[in-house]
Parts: sequence; structure tokens; C-alpha cells
Amino acid sequence: MDLAGEEKTEKATPKKRRDQRKEGNVLQSKEIVTAASVLGIFAFVRLLAGFMVKNLLSFSTFIFEDSATYDINAESFMPLIIRMVTLFVMVVGPVCAVAMLLGIIPTVAQTRGLFTMKALKPKFSRLNPLEGIKKLFSMQAIVGILKGLIEVIVIAYLIYSEISDRMPIILSLVDTGIMQGLAYIGLSIFDMVMLICILLVFVAAGDFLFQWWQFEKKLKMSKQEIKEEFKQMEGDPQVKSKIKQRQQQMAQSRMMQEVPSADVIIRNPTHFAVALRYDQDKNRAPEVIAKGKDYLAMKIVEIAEKNDVMCIEDPPLARTLYAEVDIGREIPIELYNAVAEILTTVYREKNKSLHA
Repeated sequence: MDLAGEEKTEKATPKKRRDQRKEGNVLQSKEIVTAASVLGIFAFVRLLAGFMVKNLLSFSTFIFEDSATYDINAESFMPLIIRMVTLFVMVVGPVCAVAMLLGIIPTVAQTRGLFTMKALKPKFSRLNPLEGIKKLFSMQAIVGILKGLIEVIVIAYLIYSEISDRMPIILSLVDTGIMQGLAYIGLSIFDMVMLICILLVFVAAGDFLFQWWQFEKKLKMSKQEIKEEFKQMEGDPQVKSKIKQRQQQMAQSRMMQEVPSADVIIRNPTHFAVALRYDQDKNRAPEVIAKGKDYLAMKIVEIAEKNDVMCIEDPPLARTLYAEVDIGREIPIELYNAVAEILTTVYREKNKSLHA
């Protein structure tokens, strides 16, 4: 439990972020979806403007001219409807498909493919009028209203400025052909829309930063919450197992780094291997610096051979050392003689190698 009035000053832990994600609480900006949709749709329309205008003219001709000549009866009604729907789909269909795709892609990108039904579960707190009033006057609501007003004012100013600049040319279109006039008006509309899209991109970037700030602020934890979470994680058997496994891996890694400094490896051909080191200045007796069984034993022998550390087979001694002496401990008195004989052999062989 939190202490009363304790400030939430700490960044959210990975566990809390995972838990919030499961609840459907992720960072996302609706303005990014809006900007991507508007920009993508009008870029698509401009790219395929000729194709769409051609289909639109075909649709208009069919509606206002061709259909008037049809003798509508039971046999001709369905073909008429099918042709009308086909022309309509060819005009509107591509735009609708792109709009749908551009609405999905930014959302999936922001949520990283999150899909959860928890956000759809009914909450009776939503029916509380006091909660609704609080949301109306929350920081997020106020920022949203101000942002909307600024967007409307800036967009209205951009449109007014563009129309004012183009008004002399627009008035002169009465002396040109219909198609030329429509082409200029169409290009003017596209230019205005692109200016609006650029504005929406900046708005989306600002909104994303604000939403990120709000999201991180909402996720912040108190120091007490972090302590409680850590206690819960420590009690989790899976977490304990992972921590223990990690500790064992680190211990084995450190142990393997000591093998090259050993004086001798005493082994039972394949099952056991014990690395001994004797430093007369530091130890009263040889020290076990590494030991292993089966696969680990083979790795110790492999590292030893690569570093010219002598390996001697003595199954009884290897088993005894493995079972009775911990890593970092000196050998017991009862094993002094057996180990001394092996070290004497090792030193004799080393001297022979040096003088050879």
C-alpha cells in the first residue's frame, strides 16, 4: 500500500508497463492517425486523379444521360443497378480502401499490434456525473479544446489567404473553358489541402509529445510502490528460478575464467574435473578454483588443454574433491599427500619442458 500523500516521482518499472499494456493502456496519439489519413488520402487522390476523374465522368454521364434512355423493366433493372454500383465503387472504392488502411496502420504501429477486450468492458464509474465533470475540466480536455480551436483558426486563415491570393485568377476563369477552369480549381484545392496536411503533421508531432508526457506522468510510481512490487516479484517462484539460474550462469562464467590459472586439473575421464591452484604466498594448501560434472567437466578440461594446463586422471581423488571441497576452499588435510604427489609430478614435468 502507498503511504498517504507520497509523491509518485519514480519512472514506471518494466512490470508496471507490461501490466498497463495488458489493460489496454498504451501510448497513442489520435492526431497521428488523422494526419496520416488525410495526408495519405489526398496524396493517393492526386496520384490517381486522372483515373478517378475519368470514372467520375463515366458515372455522371450514366446517371444523367444514359439511364434516361433505359427502358426500365424486370429484365433491365438488375443490370442497370449492377452497372451503377460498379461505377460508384470504381470512383469511391479506392479512396475508402486507402482511408481504412491509413486508419489501421498508424494505430497498429503505435500500439504494436495490441488487441484487448478489457477496454470494452462496462465500467459503472463512467455513469457517475461527477467523474464526467472532472474529465471535462481535466488538463487533457482543456488542452484538447485549445488545440482544436487553434487548428480551426489556423486552417481558416490558410484557406482565406490562399483564396484571396488566387481570387483574380479564379474570376478570370469565366473566359476559359470548363475543363481548364475545373483543372485550376482542382489544383488549387490540392495545394490548400497539402498546406493543411503539413499543419496536421506539426500538430501530430506536438500531440504525440504531449501524450507521451501525460502517459509517463500517469505511469509514475512512488518509492513505496516500487518496494512492494519488488517484494511481490521476489516471492514469484518463476522469478526466483530465473534469478537463481542467472546467478549460476554468472558463477560458472567466473569459474571458467579461473581455469587457465590452475596448476593442474584432476579428472575422472569424463564425469568429474577439479582445477587446483597452489600459491605458497597466499595459501597453506592447494585451493579448488573450479569444478564440474559431466558437460561442465568437459568444458573445464577443454579450456585447460587450450591453456597448456596439465590434466591428470585420478578418479577416486577427483570424485572426493568434487564432493567435499567447495570452490574457493583449500583441500582438507587428509588429501594433502595425494595432491602433493600430483603437484610434484606436475612441477617435474614443467621443469623438463622448460629445460628441454
